[in-house]
Amino acid sequence: MAQRQQQDTVISHFSHPYPGHELVKRHYTGPFRCDMCCEDLSGAGYGCSAGCDFAIHDSCVGYSQTFSSPQHEAHPLVLIQTRQDAALLCDVCLGHCAPGSFLYRCPPCGFDMHPTCRRLPQVVRSARHTYPAHDLTLVVADGCCVACDKGVGRASYYRCTTCNVDLHVSCAATTSNNISAHEAEIALQAEIVRSRIAAQGRRAALDLLSPSCKFLLHA
Repeated sequence: MAQRQQQDTVISHFSHPYPGHELVKRHYTGPFRCDMCCEDLSGAGYGCSAGCDFAIHDSCVGYSQTFSSPQHEAHPLVLIQTRQDAALLCDVCLGHCAPGSFLYRCPPCGFDMHPTCRRLPQVVRSARHTYPAHDLTLVVADGCCVACDKGVGRASYYRCTTCNVDLHVSCAATTSNNISAHEAEIALQAEIVRSRIAAQGRRAALDLLSPSCKFLLHA
């Protein structure tokens, strides 16, 4: 049975549907779900002090409501909550956005981005590259992925400047084509060059990610 221990920290957060309800910091153990990213919630988080069935990750608390991204320089991005019937893709990693989750959007352009994709490592290494020891740098370009031989127009790629080749964000994550986009996103974060940037949390929505791919990344 899920358990949670209440601690002292109390905050207000824009993601709660009832603005007057404060959130209390708690430690979660068991099958809880973050109402902001729709991922499994275990460990530090915030729950509604008024008794609502509302909880978010400690790491999700810090997302700003607007920010400017190098992946979309035309306009600032706004953090919004998607509809429960929405079927959307992240324009950075090409992974699905869980219905009802929050994402960053450019209203004029229709550009969508997972909040966690703003924390993608700038440099990774990938087994999909012919030379796995080469560093790949995150760029925005009109490219074609050398791993899957497909292009999606102007998008985010990991580029080997030595070899002048590009890989999709999701393709850079895996050694085969037989995993889902969500699983690829998780694997990508495990491939980061750890001396250059700290690893970030899990990426995929709980209801779309297979249990075998739910693991914690360590800095």
